Amino acid sequence: MSARSLFPNRRDPYWEVNGPAARREQRRRTTRGAVALTAAVAAVAVTAFAWSVELGLAALVGIRLAPPVG
Repeated sequence: MSARSLFPNRRDPYWEVNGPAARREQRRRTTRGAVALTAAVAAVAVTAFAWSVELGLAALVGIRLAPPVG
């Protein structure tokens, strides 16, 4: 099985053996990944909202905003 499979094993078999520095780095990497995913999802949501305002789709559901330019 590949180390980067779609559903990886969530338990690290060497968690206790690696030591505190390795565990801290793994937690840091996981946190950084979660923050990056959250930022990407937020960027997509804001972009979709901006396009819905630009195309007039937001006005159909009652959100009355005018683009600042144009």
